[in-house]
Amino acid sequence: MSKQGRIGLLIGIICFMLLMVWLFSSGEGLDNPDAPVKKVSFVSSNWNKKYLLDDKNPLGLYMFTALAQSHLDTNKHIEVVEDWIGLDSITDADENPKTYMFVGNIFQLKNKEMDSILSDVHEGSELFLAFENLTENLFPKLFNSFEYRSDYSEEVNVFVENKKFNMINLYQNDTIAKDWWAFGELDFDEEYVGLSSFMEMPNFVRVKHGKGFVYLHATPSMFQNYQVKRIPGFKYAAYCLNNIPRDNDIYMLELGRRSDDYGNYDTDDQSGKDLKNDDSYLQLIFKNPTLLIALLLTILGLILFIIFRSKRTRPIVQFIPKRKDMTLAFAETITSIYFAKRNPYGLLQVQKKNFYDTVHRYFFVDLYHRVGDRELLILAEKSDTDIQEIKKLVQAYETKEASQVSEQFVAQITKEKYQFYRRVGIISDDFNDRLQAQEMVFKRSMWLPSLYILGGIALILIGLYLLVSAAGIGIVLWPIGSVLLVLGILRLSKPYLIVSKDKIIHYTTFAQKKEFHRPDLLNVESRKTGVIITFRNNNSLIINYWDLSNFDRKQFERFISKLHMNDL
Repeated sequence: MSKQGRIGLLIGIICFMLLMVWLFSSGEGLDNPDAPVKKVSFVSSNWNKKYLLDDKNPLGLYMFTALAQSHLDTNKHIEVVEDWIGLDSITDADENPKTYMFVGNIFQLKNKEMDSILSDVHEGSELFLAFENLTENLFPKLFNSFEYRSDYSEEVNVFVENKKFNMINLYQNDTIAKDWWAFGELDFDEEYVGLSSFMEMPNFVRVKHGKGFVYLHATPSMFQNYQVKRIPGFKYAAYCLNNIPRDNDIYMLELGRRSDDYGNYDTDDQSGKDLKNDDSYLQLIFKNPTLLIALLLTILGLILFIIFRSKRTRPIVQFIPKRKDMTLAFAETITSIYFAKRNPYGLLQVQKKNFYDTVHRYFFVDLYHRVGDRELLILAEKSDTDIQEIKKLVQAYETKEASQVSEQFVAQITKEKYQFYRRVGIISDDFNDRLQAQEMVFKRSMWLPSLYILGGIALILIGLYLLVSAAGIGIVLWPIGSVLLVLGILRLSKPYLIVSKDKIIHYTTFAQKKEFHRPDLLNVESRKTGVIITFRNNNSLIINYWDLSNFDRKQFERFISKLHMNDL
């Protein structure tokens, strides 16, 4: 497949995948078109992932993490600890005070890992845990006794001294009731202080532990992106972070994160009304196994067709290797280029160099440095050619009258040169006949047919869906899609051009066959965008380079060069 074909196919696949994503996305509100439209405060494509540090979706922690970084001194930073190896390297190698932090649903660590952190806190570090639940082995390490309490509501007011911060539980554009967790009766080995509370229940406490402190927060959802984006949530998150030192590096304990589905009271207690129904546009096809199998087979067949079509057999066209200024083929190619520019005298100089180099190669006679007629006599003797014929050919090439050199003059000299080549055996008539009798097939590029096929399938699917939904525009889209699909298949099934000894066959966009007799060819005009071939009876054929693959375009350019050469 050519480069343009691969790029076109890639763009088509991307467009097709985007269409599928759009079709499969939920059409909220389609079942009840009379329902009032609500003003959306927060809009996102993902309200399911929670507590990811670099996640900018509503339930992520990107804004909280950025706020924590801005809280620290300029020479301090935040690092993520993802395994026990990283934790050991921090606790063992670095003796400076630091802040360990976790914000998430479930927190778990092995006993040895937790003991290592608490030992570091005992020496002056800090531990900040915002969680809804802990694994059983961690409770005895943090509490002597522990009790959870909750308030089931859509929102809650958190109090810090005489300040009040309003927190809401948001899902897309709706507020939904949930359990807001707080601490009940608590008992620690050392003294503790309640830093914030709601309903007279502390939800954020600070516990003395040796030289350092342990901060425990019972509702981590107060630090999610959509919460921090609100002014009360931002101020409350800033207050919580202001309790930890600014001159300590923060290490996020991601190795202690457990699946949100484990012990997640929100997900365990969700009612059916909070779950999204499957109202995708293609649910009619998905509910019918026969239609689903038909759709999958259609897509699979299209993919196989494109793959096997791209592996089509290339036509056998003679390839002439490039040799710098040394081969007959190189000189003939340069001749065709000069002739296309209509510079007869320049063309004559190229033909002269070609002739002299060929004579030197086959007869070891240097016509560039002649001494009288000595070299011409040697050439006449070796080639068994009349000396007068050779003199006439050499004098024609060495003429200094540039204004008298016309295209007809160059054509006549070229014919005499080829007659000389054939007579001495440099060019074989049988070889030329075989080349002329060979049929050349030029294929179209893949990108446009692929775009037609993918676009046609997309319009057919959209049209069928709109017809199922009783939308009148669907009756227009699926016929257009069918036309594009057929057009793309026709462009792939038929070649662009077939050239034989006697005919030139061209297939149009709609696979219509047009034949031209090659002996009727009058003129070939080369342009940057293609070629115009003129025949008798005012017939013309326009060949566009963009409609050919890279391989076929190169072969076609060689064919055009050969036509120029034969016209001489």
